[in-house]
Parts: sequence; structure tokens; C-alpha cells
Amino acid sequence: MEQVFILLGTIAGVYAVLVATYLASCLVVTRLNRGIEAAKIQARATTPVLVRRDRRQSLLSLAGIAAMFGAGQWTYGTLGWGFAAPTGIIGTVASALASLVLFDAWFYWFHRLIHTRPLYPRVHQWHHMTVTPVVWSNNSDRLVDNLFLQSYWLVAHLLFPVAPAVLLAHKLYDQVTGIIGHSGWEHGGRWCWPPSPLVAVTHHDQHHRYFRCNYATHFTWWDRLMGTLHPEHDAEVKSNIRRTETVRCDATLRPTER
Repeated sequence: MEQVFILLGTIAGVYAVLVATYLASCLVVTRLNRGIEAAKIQARATTPVLVRRDRRQSLLSLAGIAAMFGAGQWTYGTLGWGFAAPTGIIGTVASALASLVLFDAWFYWFHRLIHTRPLYPRVHQWHHMTVTPVVWSNNSDRLVDNLFLQSYWLVAHLLFPVAPAVLLAHKLYDQVTGIIGHSGWEHGGRWCWPPSPLVAVTHHDQHHRYFRCNYATHFTWWDRLMGTLHPEHDAEVKSNIRRTETVRCDATLRPTER
């Protein structure tokens, strides 16, 4: 019974961290969007009904992610399953980078899989009902969708030599960047300027608009290698970054300087 309480406590703790990160990130990114309305990627607006739907569903989906992550952490820490994590700064950094690469591959291939005709309506259609994503849309998906894309956080504890703390840091990075990626404004900046491998906001925004492209989550290389990058991706990323920089610059000028 004690072990059950430890497991439930671990899941509850992870859920609290994920929800706090979700709410804080959504509020911060929403605040950053103010004053740069002219740089919005899509002209269409998302209805308040869909926004409320995505917010509610995201809170439920985060519970599923917490259950998988917490179960993996409990299995690793309490039962001693899995591989010993590397120690020292170099080993920790290397394991974190490896997790980024592995999760990106996991996400890309499973994301493509659930876009196939047999699986899409049963698994992933819910998420794509929001064509113009907003920050609250990041985790708006059903349980079975979570099992495909987010079960990495269970498996990684058992199959890869990565410390639970490193995986949690990676998950929080994924949470924040996912929210930014659904924000509707290009916040990536020059870090995402092609040929940078880092995904820009435009990358996932195009995925919601055009459906059969841009499946990765951290990097663009799988999409480039497999020919699933939208043909206008690089040009639109550059255009959106320039437009955002221009609008931000204009917004910072004093009225007398405009």
C-alpha cells in the first residue's frame, strides 16, 4: 500500500508541475502577443467556444501525461528498473540532448502514423478541430492520442539512460515550446531562421492549416529528410519573423517618433 501512495504522490506532483507550467506559459505568451496583433500568422480567429474546449481538454490530457511520466519515474526510482543515468555535467547534458533527439523522432513517426486514414478520425481529429491554434490548444487531445505521442515519457525512464530530473526538464521544455508553437505569432526569432534545425511557430501553424506536412516537434530535419516539410515553409518562416520584428520595432517607438 505504501508503494501505491508513493506512485499516486509522484503522479500528483508531476501533474501539479505540468499544470502550473501550462497556465503560466499560456498567460505569459498571451501577454507577449499583445501589441503585435498585426504580425499574427493567420487572419482568422478561433471562436471562444473552441478556446474553452481546448483549455478544459488540455487540463485532462495533462493528467494522462502525468500518469505516464509518474509511473515511469516511480518504476525507475522505486523498483529500480531501467538503466543507470550518466553522472557529471557532460553526461547529464549529453543525455538531455539525446532525449531531445529521441523524442523528436518518436513524435515525428507516431504523429505521421495517427494522420493516416484508418487512425486519424479515431485518434487525432479532435486536436485538428482547431484550425487556428491558440496557446490553450497545445494539450487539447484525447487519451488515445496521448498514448501514441506522449507515452515516450513512460518508456524513456525504462529504456534510455536518462535521469528522471533530466526527463522532467525536457518535458517542461517541450511544454513551453509547444505552447509557443500553438500561439499564432512567430516568436522563434533568428534562432529558427532557416536553415536552423529548430522549429519555428510557423512550422506547426502550417501543420494545422495544411494537415499533411510538418510532423516534427523540436527539429525540422525529419520533415526535410522525409519530404514532409511544407514547400513554402522556409520562405514563410523568414517572412513571418521579419514581420514580427518590424511590428515589434514599430510598437516600441514613442508616438512622436512614429
